Amino acid sequence: MPKIRGAREKRHQPFWDSLIRGTAGSYTFASGANALGATNNLFQTQSGGNLAITNMEGSGVFPSDQTYRILAMRVGLHFRGITGGGLTDHIMYHRAACQLFWELFVAQKSAFQAYTPYLPLGGGLFGDVGNDTTVYFNNGNPGMDATMVLARSIALPARQNFRVVNTIVACGAANFLTDIGSVTGGEIWIWYTVDGLHVRDIL
Repeated sequence: MPKIRGAREKRHQPFWDSLIRGTAGSYTFASGANALGATNNLFQTQSGGNLAITNMEGSGVFPSDQTYRILAMRVGLHFRGITGGGLTDHIMYHRAACQLFWELFVAQKSAFQAYTPYLPLGGGLFGDVGNDTTVYFNNGNPGMDATMVLARSIALPARQNFRVVNTIVACGAANFLTDIGSVTGGEIWIWYTVDGLHVRDIL
């Protein structure tokens, strides 16, 4: 389908990729890896229609002459019903918060580094549910104004590759990488979101 020459569409659109998603024994790992490693690359595979993992159309680059300007970034943490190895939801949450570090690369150059609590999700469940013993955790306050907005936007020019590198660093005797292998039940989802302005051709 031909594009309308000289016309462009600008929209506000978040893009995300998952570090890990699923239940014990059936996880999907970052960008198609077989397991979590001490370092992990995100935004390196296309969605293939699976929005639960990522909504990126290409592998670390936007197609055609599309550009993107990152205005904010977020990290989501979800743990539900965790069992095995003496682990619980809140133990996994706290270990993820203190052991997961993130670095955005644009054209192989580091553009931004941060630890997980610096990148609050800005949404999700929070608190408890009355008589239920379940307590919901969220990376930051569950409000859209709780996101980490950049002081200066980061531009992704046309056909320019980017990726997010996750690094897992043990804290004391606790090791999140080992914890993942000890989990025998429960749900886990950890994901990274870039949020900003997406510019594309009008067809």
